[in-house]
Formats: sequence, structure tokens, C-alpha cells
Amino acid sequence: MSDTLVQDRFQTRDELVSFIEQQATTAIDKAVNLSPKVERRVPWVTSGPVGRDSEGYSVLKAAAFALGYIGPDQAKEELHVHNQLRDLYQTYGFVPHCGHQSFLVPIATNHLPAFESRGARLRDEIRQKMTCHADKFDMDEANWIGRKLGIRTKALGTISDLSGGSLVPFPLLGELIDLQRNLEAFANAGAQEIALPPNGRMQFPKLTGGSTAYWVGEGTAITESEPTTGNLDLQAKKLGVFVKVNNELMRFASPSAEGLIRYDMARVAALKSDQAMLEGTGGTQIKGLLTYSGITSHTASSVGANGNTFQAGDVALMESKLPDAVSTPTAWMMRKTMYAALMNRRADAVDADDGKGSFLFHPSRGAADAPPAELYGTRVVRSSQMSNTRVKGASSNLTYMLLGYFPDWIVARLGVMEFLASGLGDTALQNDQTYLRGIQHIDAGPRNAASFVLCDSLNVA
Repeated sequence: MSDTLVQDRFQTRDELVSFIEQQATTAIDKAVNLSPKVERRVPWVTSGPVGRDSEGYSVLKAAAFALGYIGPDQAKEELHVHNQLRDLYQTYGFVPHCGHQSFLVPIATNHLPAFESRGARLRDEIRQKMTCHADKFDMDEANWIGRKLGIRTKALGTISDLSGGSLVPFPLLGELIDLQRNLEAFANAGAQEIALPPNGRMQFPKLTGGSTAYWVGEGTAITESEPTTGNLDLQAKKLGVFVKVNNELMRFASPSAEGLIRYDMARVAALKSDQAMLEGTGGTQIKGLLTYSGITSHTASSVGANGNTFQAGDVALMESKLPDAVSTPTAWMMRKTMYAALMNRRADAVDADDGKGSFLFHPSRGAADAPPAELYGTRVVRSSQMSNTRVKGASSNLTYMLLGYFPDWIVARLGVMEFLASGLGDTALQNDQTYLRGIQHIDAGPRNAASFVLCDSLNVA
């Protein structure tokens, strides 16, 4: 086509690109119809990289399709991703709990089995589709939908909107794992994330004992020693995520409504996984860090019959109990109320117990300064999932604190979530709601339990 003809027929570059795409599509359709050897795809299957006008991936559409609210032609991307994920995982022997009733939703593309080129291509394609609408998220629209449906957002550990929860904005669209990890205390503390294989089991090697050095004399044989090793056995635990969705969200079907759903699913999963990683009993759930016998214990300097009081000197004492292999801890973990009590505790100034002197845990802080996000140079991660019902003596409202090198805590997840949607049940019918149930496969454990120090039975004061 000559330059003159292009200029006369097409006023803009977009018009030219659209014309070329139409011609290419027509040529492909003709080739498929004329060749009996080419298998024609069903009309609702799509594949390939995501363009600027792509619909992207929508959890809302996946739920609507599973319920029959929309047809396959309106959920092309979601159905294609489900079929591709099902075929990929079947290759490795993975069978969903609910069989053909399950709708597979990607939770972490980095955790998809990409051992061959097929899996790598699918991983990259899904990642583009999950994040396609990130720049289309409208904060004002999300706030409007939230007000209309009575949805309120809260930070992890915030008790009410009056204490700051209403100031937490809705998240931008992204992968479910990104949202979940942003909410998880262990992830914020620096836990190491790895992919759980499709068979749901893996062994993570660990060093349980080091070599031994000896002084020897001239011509004397050196005593042989061998480091001892072990394995951290991780086996998929089933974490159920149950979300109630007002059906108005199905009708809005905008990127902002999609963001609300992804956020809520990630929030409840993060809360539950954090609770188990802290205090889980094992078995059908994750074995919590506090239940490992190798964790180091520290008793607060001020010991009481009904609870101990954490003192400023305990900060250095806890750090001193970490093994020499840990040069610097990565995080403290405690409840928000505990951290507020420490940051607001002040020395006496004139009279005994007047509490008007300098701040004990941050002497350089002024009364008008906000509490710092660290404690003696180490980041503080706050979580309401840490118990405030620990018992000592007559007290049953005590809590605990953790200090550690959190990269030694390993979290393994499967890359997909088994997704079921239902509008059945009296409550759902009366309230015009849809119930979404997602099943995650996850496990976690310490590579070295001695990398963590626990201070238990603490008064929040």
C-alpha cells in the first residue's frame, strides 16, 4: 500500500492499526475454514499476550460464570485461564478437591509450575491478565461502591474506623498474592516465600548442627566431625476462604468492584494464615512458630505473679539470645496495643510514678512526635492475630512478643485457588448475596527455630 493511499484513507495511526488487525483476523478465519487439518477453537477460548484493550482477568466474572449469571462468551479470559491451569496441573497429578465443580483462580503466578516452556508462557500470560486493570482502578468509584453497599475497609489490627480504619484506602488491582502478602504479618517481617509443588509436598533442607573445631598438636590427627542436617517437611494444608458478596457488585462489574473482592479474599486469608503461623496446632492447619521446641525463650526483667512487664533493657537482652549466625534480626512482632504501651511509657520526672519524663523506649522522641516504626533500629510489625488471652496467675489478658530473623521462616503456597460460587441457602437468598469459597493450599515452618526469641506472659502496660 503506497504512502499516498495510506494518508488519504487513514487519518490516524490507530485507524491503520485497526485495519491491519481486521485483515489479519479475516485471513486467519479463511485459513481455518479452508483447512480440514486445523482444529477450530471454541468461540470463548482466547490466548496470547494481553493488549491495551484486553478485558483482563476478573474474579467477579469467574464467580458470575460459575453461577450461570453470564455465558462463556462473557467470561472468555476467566474460562481460558481455568482450562489452562487445570490442564497444566493435571500434568503433574493435581486433582481439585471438588473435581469439575471447582473453578481454578490464579493466586500467585510466581508459584505456578514453570518447569517447561508451556508453564512459563502460561505464567507470563496470566500475570499480564491479572494486572491488566491496575491503571483503571478508580478510587472515587471504589469509595462510592463501598458507601452504597455498606463496605468499610480496615487496616490489619485496627479495631474501628474511629481509630484510623477509614483512612486506609482500597488497594490497587494486582495479583491476589500481592494483596495477601501486604496484609500478612509474617510476609511484612521478611518471611521467605517459595512455591509449593503440584503434589503438595516438599522437603526443605536445614542444618541442625555445625562442624566442630579442635586444637591439635604437631603430628596429631584432627578429630573428624560432620555437620548434622535435617529436613523441614512442608505438606499442603487446606485454608478455606469464605467471602459473602452483595450481588450488586456483580452488576457493577468495574475494576473498582473487582478490587473490593480481591482485597476481601486476600484479607481473610491473611488473617487466618497469620493466626496459624503464630499459634497453629499442626495437623490440618499450619504448626505455629510458638509450638516449636527449638524457639528461644526470654523472661521479661520485671516479673509479676499475674504477668510480666517488658522493660527497656529487655530489648538488648532478647537480641543477645539470637544465635551468632544471625547478625541482625529483621523484625519485632507484637500487638498494636503492646507497641503503643511501650512507645508511650515514660520515666518519672519530679515525683515518683508521675510518668512525665522522657520516653523510655525512645528517649529522643518528643511529646509531639509520632511513634517510630522501629524499636532500637529493628522494624516493628504489628498484628492483632497475636493472642491477648495468655494466662499467668489470675490474669488471662496477657500477650507476647517475638524477635527474629524471619527469612528463616519458610512459607510455601500453591499457585492456584480452588474457587466455588453459590447463591443457594436461605441467608444468601434473603440478602441477595453470593457466597464465594476459595481453597488455598499452604504450609509454613522454621528452617531454624533458634532464629526466633519469644517473650511471653506480658502485661499490656
